[in-house]
Amino acid sequence: MIDDIPKGLRLNKLYGTEIVCGRFRNHRFPRHSHDGLMLSLVSDGTQCIKYRGETHLGGLGVLIAIPPNEVHAGEPQDDNGWCYRTITIPTSLVQKFSGTSNQHFLCATVIKDNALSNALSKLFFLFGEAALLEQEEALVAVLSRFMARHSTEAPPQIQTGIERRVVQECKELLSSRTDQNVSLADLEAVTNIDQFRLVKAFSRLEGLPPHAWHLQYRLRKAQDLLSRGDRIADVAYTTGFADQAHMSRAFKRLTGLTPGNYRRTHLAMLDN
Repeated sequence: MIDDIPKGLRLNKLYGTEIVCGRFRNHRFPRHSHDGLMLSLVSDGTQCIKYRGETHLGGLGVLIAIPPNEVHAGEPQDDNGWCYRTITIPTSLVQKFSGTSNQHFLCATVIKDNALSNALSKLFFLFGEAALLEQEEALVAVLSRFMARHSTEAPPQIQTGIERRVVQECKELLSSRTDQNVSLADLEAVTNIDQFRLVKAFSRLEGLPPHAWHLQYRLRKAQDLLSRGDRIADVAYTTGFADQAHMSRAFKRLTGLTPGNYRRTHLAMLDN
């Protein structure tokens, strides 16, 4: 039985694997991506996933999958919302345990595979209840079946040398300034191309404009700090938000969770 109150957990001992569970009724997740493979099991209701120009329905009896760094959005189908357990397995872990160096692959968004769903259910059960080695073995079982049966190589993305350079330089600057606001003028100065071309190239290759990518990066940093027990006000300052309230609004919009509940869940684990 899943508690209706959404909860999130970052398993730092398991390479930063993340879990979210609970019911979401009116929450609409904006366009975002994960630095990892996201797999979800819905236990009640229906989630609408908007991905690559299509709307997919995830409900009881199927598994929802989104590959790493693929931009998508989610919302309820009706007022009942949906209740689910979801895991995001870091890209580095996918590569390590699946034996592939490929960071870019595609898969069906809604998958009917009872054996895989059962393996994922077992993995969720083991978290917090079993030795780390047993958790890792269960994770390997999930990844092995998923990659062997449901992943396909993504077609190469056509991009110019200028676009690759521009996006890389923008990401390096943005990721080095989690505590600051960055302007298009700052990015233009680094890349030496005009702002219009810069935003167009970045959005095409990353699926998000620079501002949205930077905000998502800062919130991932906030999740990491909160999972280690840092105070919310300190995290807000470190990740460049005007104040705690500003960060809390952005955090909940992207994750569906409040920073306070997220931190308390991890403090309870740290105290054990």
